[in-house]
Amino acid sequence: MGTTRIVLGAGNRRREGWINHDRFKHHPEIDVIHDLNVLPWPWADNSAREIDSTSVFEHLTLTLIESLDECWRILAPQGVLHLKYPLHTGPFTHDDPTHRWFWSAKAVDYVDVSTKYGREHPYYTTRKWHIKGRNASDRNFWAQMTPVKT
Repeated sequence: MGTTRIVLGAGNRRREGWINHDRFKHHPEIDVIHDLNVLPWPWADNSAREIDSTSVFEHLTLTLIESLDECWRILAPQGVLHLKYPLHTGPFTHDDPTHRWFWSAKAVDYVDVSTKYGREHPYYTTRKWHIKGRNASDRNFWAQMTPVKT
């Protein structure tokens, strides 16, 4: 399995021992500078064991499927994506002028073939996931997802 651990859009959440990514080098601890709207992202296929994407994808011009597909490419088999995004019904979700997307807690179900939506829409992407865990509050959705790779 890949050994790299990546924090996408690290902002003020930089983590020691991880590759801290952001669009700009606003702190010395930012290791990789890249606009995530530009594909491919600067990591090799199957190179990461973990990706932390906390409140990132809703800011991109890429769709959720496109962002998940790129994480799928980068994660090694049995790697884990830690995903967090604000729920479309959250009290402050629509206040942030940089939010481009608004999703429900079921949005990720479309990439997991063990879910109803994933079974009904398998053509959305060939890059499938297993949702290992999920949680939702009145504001945010969290999931731990593993790429399904054979």
